[in-house]
Amino acid sequence: MKELLTGRRALWIDSAIAFAAMVSLQARPHWQAGDWLWLRVILILFPLLIAIRRIEPALALPGLVVGAYLAVALGQAPWLLYVGIVLALWSLAGRCRQRTVIAVTAGSVLIPIVLDVARVAVEEILRPYDSFGGNLSQLFENIVAAGAPAVVPWPRVALIAVVAMAFLLVRRDRARVVPARQRWADLRAYLVDPVDSWVRYALLGGALAGMTLVEVRTDLLYGGWWSAPSWMPWGVAAAALVLVFRRRPVVAVVVLTAASLIANWQSYIHYVPLYAALGVALYWLVVTPKKSRSLRWTLPVAIGVLILLPLITRTMRVWFLQLIFPEIKRRGWDYTWNTVLHNSTYDGIAQNIWPVTLSLILLLPVLAAIAVRQLRRNREAARREAELERAAEELEAEQVVLTERAIIARDLHDVVAHAVNLMVIQAETGPDLVRRGEADVLAGFQRIGDAGRRALSELDRLLSTLRDEDGIADPQLAPQPGISDLSQLVADVSDDHLPIELDLQGDLETPPEGQQVTAYRLVQEALTNVVKHARATGVRVAVRSEETGVRVEVTDDGVGFDVAAARRGNRHGLAGMRERVRIEGGTLDIRSTPGAGTTVDAWMPVGGRR
Repeated sequence: MKELLTGRRALWIDSAIAFAAMVSLQARPHWQAGDWLWLRVILILFPLLIAIRRIEPALALPGLVVGAYLAVALGQAPWLLYVGIVLALWSLAGRCRQRTVIAVTAGSVLIPIVLDVARVAVEEILRPYDSFGGNLSQLFENIVAAGAPAVVPWPRVALIAVVAMAFLLVRRDRARVVPARQRWADLRAYLVDPVDSWVRYALLGGALAGMTLVEVRTDLLYGGWWSAPSWMPWGVAAAALVLVFRRRPVVAVVVLTAASLIANWQSYIHYVPLYAALGVALYWLVVTPKKSRSLRWTLPVAIGVLILLPLITRTMRVWFLQLIFPEIKRRGWDYTWNTVLHNSTYDGIAQNIWPVTLSLILLLPVLAAIAVRQLRRNREAARREAELERAAEELEAEQVVLTERAIIARDLHDVVAHAVNLMVIQAETGPDLVRRGEADVLAGFQRIGDAGRRALSELDRLLSTLRDEDGIADPQLAPQPGISDLSQLVADVSDDHLPIELDLQGDLETPPEGQQVTAYRLVQEALTNVVKHARATGVRVAVRSEETGVRVEVTDDGVGFDVAAARRGNRHGLAGMRERVRIEGGTLDIRSTPGAGTTVDAWMPVGGRR
């Protein structure tokens, strides 16, 4: 039972009360033809506020008070509206601040008093004009006859204030205050939430059906539906209930089109709520399907319906009309004075042509549906474009990371491979150094230690780059080697078995940092390959810094190798050299044949970095 009074099911109960209130307003004491029809039609909408009183009571309470005032003024039964007022007061006391409760209650209490004062003033001003003033006097005749000074009697007005204060005291400690902005957000969410949407559609259909029923009753008083079966006007009034089939808009369009056509043939007034229901169904027909190709059939159907309505009323055959309105056949045909067959029932129906302007008005919901679909499509395209941009940015960021990792991997290979190979070579020459003497042994160990320390320094620099939050190493803490450091590199690698000639030309400080590092790494990798594989007896290293770029050339007289086979073997050293030169926008040429030595020739132009 508690679940029925709280949560989503409570909204169902409120909706049921609202629907019952709309039904109760169909009672019609003192109802005459033309007696404030538009006001009676609008009155049917006020019970809908009961369905939202739990979400936004500050809006529901004043509206329900106005509805109760109009119901009494029009001689309707307002009791379920009073029930809604009590429920709205309860929600108001539990959902709003005390100041809001007092302000909304005071304003709601003043509404019937102000309206009644205005009614009396307007009645006195318009009394000389019988055409309007008399009608206004007739509107409040039941109130004046009862001897009450106001449409909502003072005891009921005072009772609203008393009940509000009582609820405020009762719920003072258990109130869950919700800010006005949040209440409006909850109301918007309720109106568009797909969950339990059938409840909202049932209320919409019930309201439009109730408004149509008010017009049907007035039309019957005018003499409409003169040739229709007795059940037909009530069936037309109930046609708007098919709006509950929100997901089957074709059904609603077919039913409401038929009802609108019949009402046009039989009525003396325009059934605006019924036509509004048809407009809603046409809007749903076009806007509901999500696939873009659905417009290929929904749009022609909607436009075709609007075109067929005036055509049908102009071309409908008598035999078909007799099936819909048997009164035509029962009345029979008579000859007029000019010997033309005549049927008064058929003539009355045939003269009610569907207005083309009404079809043009009903075209507006169709155009609105197309605009909404286009807006949704643009939003979806913008969302997908934003997702693709984010994915591209993420992919680009990942690519940058992979590129940087590849660069670091090459640096690690260059540093570790060079240093370890140098240490291995120095260690292998240990027996020869022992035979030479203690000084040579100590010098060899010193070179091994120097190579190890430089390797550790380089590794520390690279690892600090990996640990850097932005992926950029601090140049103050991790300086990059350059062309000027080649002298030390050559001194570390060269010995009695492998003399190395170093030729440095030009301004060594002019090339940018990237080319400086690349030139150093190229020479480092080339010398490492010479030590490991070439078995050379001499090496020449030449670096020339020119205005147009930097050229690096390393030549040895070793055993050489097959360049094509080495490229297919994916040797990391050679691949790293090519990648470094490519990043600088340069070219790398490796020339070698077995038994004829090797030449590594690189050119890096100024401003060629990619």
